[in-house]
Amino acid sequence: MSKKSFMIVNIVTDVANKKKQDALAQLMAKIEEENELSWKGQLINACMLHPTKNEDGDIVDVEPMDAFIHFACIGWKLLFALVPPPHYCGGWACFLGALAMIGVVTKIVE
Repeated sequence: MSKKSFMIVNIVTDVANKKKQDALAQLMAKIEEENELSWKGQLINACMLHPTKNEDGDIVDVEPMDAFIHFACIGWKLLFALVPPPHYCGGWACFLGALAMIGVVTKIVE
């Protein structure tokens, strides 16, 4: 003779964790989208300055110091945007381009 037992499980969604999970999913989607950027997309992203989202999903405006640093470094951003995107040639073009840019920066600073 056997006894059957059963259990009822109630699954309750934690709102805070759900919000963090949604923010992480958006971040992962953005990272995947950026991995497929072309040179044009890299140059556009190097020039853009826009509000961002924090961990809680709230929009944070651009602060004056962030804007100053962005415009002070825009030349370097545009220079490094010329490195081939990571998905070209299995990443080798990006690797070699980054090494070349390190050489250029070393020569400039020297």
